[in-house]
Amino acid sequence: MLRPALEVADIFRDRGPAWRRANAGHVSLEQLKVMSAIERCRTAALGGHVARCADCAYTTIAYNSCRNRHCPKCQGAAAKEWL
Repeated sequence: MLRPALEVADIFRDRGPAWRRANAGHVSLEQLKVMSAIERCRTAALGGHVARCADCAYTTIAYNSCRNRHCPKCQGAAAKEWL
């Protein structure tokens, strides 16, 4: 699957800190937790594992997902299937 040119996580990482400062006191702790989970999803921050081919020794890193129900990367496919 190809990665889109821009993801929600990219926007949150780029503009999130300024948005949080501008909206301090108007955003719930739960909303902030969701933003944080989406920002960290499938990055080194959540850890990961290395997959290695036994035949050619090709290796790739697969980072863990946040598994948050609001995350488009984690739950986007399930939501589309449900609809």
